Amino acid sequence: MNVQDRRRLLGPPNAKVPKLGQSSDPNSSQEPIAESEKSNDIRNFFIKTGLINNANGSSYFEIDDTIIEVGVFGPRPIRGSFIDRASFSVECKFLPYINQPMSQIFNNQDKSHLSNIETKISTYVETALLSSILLEKYPKSTIDIFINVISFNSSKNSLLNLINWTINSSSVALVNSGIELKDLVTSGQVIYNEKSEELRKDCSIINDGDIECVASFMNMKNNEIVAFWIEGDKNEINENKLNNLINGCNDMSKIIRQNINSYLLNN
Repeated sequence: MNVQDRRRLLGPPNAKVPKLGQSSDPNSSQEPIAESEKSNDIRNFFIKTGLINNANGSSYFEIDDTIIEVGVFGPRPIRGSFIDRASFSVECKFLPYINQPMSQIFNNQDKSHLSNIETKISTYVETALLSSILLEKYPKSTIDIFINVISFNSSKNSLLNLINWTINSSSVALVNSGIELKDLVTSGQVIYNEKSEELRKDCSIINDGDIECVASFMNMKNNEIVAFWIEGDKNEINENKLNNLINGCNDMSKIIRQNINSYLLNN
């Protein structure tokens, strides 16, 4: 008679197994990625967790000359009236010596002493990650994410490319904090050229007539879109172009997700 071991914690019967990317560990026995799953369009990146000792979770991220550090603090108790779910906030700041992208357009400061572009990045990250956190698990608490852009070359890299990698590094920091999540949010960034009809992933060089898009997804929840941002001539965007932009971002987010899965499981 087949008797179930009741001492073992079994996962749900309809659980989905995440795909894994190529491990950077030379001693790993993991099978290499098939040629069809490789992408030469996405640059190699470095990520490390747990470097901020006084944070509940953290990540350090490098890709070329872009360096991002993320710290997650919480859930921390708050005083005052009872709230049945945690509050959530994100603050992104550039170090003083960094020229912020699109500073000629967003050159004002708001009451929180963040520049307008810092506020816009913070709002995007907060919007994208908010739907993934099980806030009801942490009543009368607050969860805060602080993002520091340590290095960034605004003459070589676009704002949306920076936002893309900020989302990915922030998601890894959330996982490192141990906060319960519905899914890991990952992003992709693409550029569509109107003349050549070419779609380029993880591209930082913007030409005249290009339409740029960054979109964030929960891939294990039916590729649910949690946020997106489009720059360019929006009058030229139709339903077909929008679908191509979103699908391109989704393809890139899946590749990034596979590599993040591999890193997290190996650590």
